[in-house]
Amino acid sequence: MDEKLNRSNFMQPLYLTIDDPHHAQNRIKEVFGFDSKVLLGVIEDGFAARNETTNNHPKIYGGYRHFAEGTAFLRERLLTKGYSKYTQGNSEWVRNEKLGILISFMTGNACVGLKGQVPSNTESLKIDQIARNKNPKGSMFSRIANPQLLGDMLTTHSDIDTWCWVLMYYIDYKNKVIRSELSCPSKLTDNGKFFAEYHERIILKEISFDPEAEFDNILSPAPTPPSIDFEIRRKNA
Repeated sequence: MDEKLNRSNFMQPLYLTIDDPHHAQNRIKEVFGFDSKVLLGVIEDGFAARNETTNNHPKIYGGYRHFAEGTAFLRERLLTKGYSKYTQGNSEWVRNEKLGILISFMTGNACVGLKGQVPSNTESLKIDQIARNKNPKGSMFSRIANPQLLGDMLTTHSDIDTWCWVLMYYIDYKNKVIRSELSCPSKLTDNGKFFAEYHERIILKEISFDPEAEFDNILSPAPTPPSIDFEIRRKNA
């Protein structure tokens, strides 16, 4: 069997959302060859870099720095795992040429990382309930990912040698968590700027940035072991 065809069919189900933590962890190792902790570390450290900005910086700088540092972290931490930097025009990615994978880092809307939001063609699913990128994509993204953006379950994928994935995050300031997912778009909106459907979504574990919760965990005493009641007797001579 042709290696490219076998690899493509193995990697890509259609309209699948994985939200079970154990299943998600195994799927990431199976497809990408690394632990999901790598992605969570990228998101968390990008958020830390974002928080280093001040009110004196331009308003848009925090978000841009999060994107820039997150992209750099993603590349740096995957270099030893067979990945490399990939840039085409103004579109930034990390690539594993052997596996046929491209990953782009970006911010998403409030539905990103939510288990219940399953993208589909169902009429009852409104467009504003779909996990999608927050900032519109340019034409370069569409050009790079075009072979997979057909949104058709009957489409043959044997001619796709590289699959484009997106690592999206959403900062929920109200609940003090960051939600994220690693997903493979299958269709864009009519204007070509937002994700409308996916081949696959892998929901990642939420990241808490609540200082009080972390402080409570640090101060929580370790459980006291049960006392052992025993009697000492002198051995008879």
